[in-house]
Amino acid sequence: MKSYNVQALRGNPYDDREFQADMSEIGINIPDSLLYKKEIGPYVINEIYKQNLSGLTGVKNPNTGFNYTQEEATKAADEYRQDALKLYNSLI
Repeated sequence: MKSYNVQALRGNPYDDREFQADMSEIGINIPDSLLYKKEIGPYVINEIYKQNLSGLTGVKNPNTGFNYTQEEATKAADEYRQDALKLYNSLI
């Protein structure tokens, strides 16, 4: 079966089951139904997006020197998600 995680798509020997286990360590639980399917990438990207929405407000924004506001966090998370989706789509 073909793995569709980014590392595997870049040619590295990294199985989707390994990827699933590694992602669970950072709180992203990938359903078995997404393994070995192209939908795994967008799913993980959207889960990271959710983490960014809440996590960025606790991080200093390098442009302002203050923690990200919710509005800034949403804008940054949206940009990160769009960039990640473009990259993923270019790999598949």
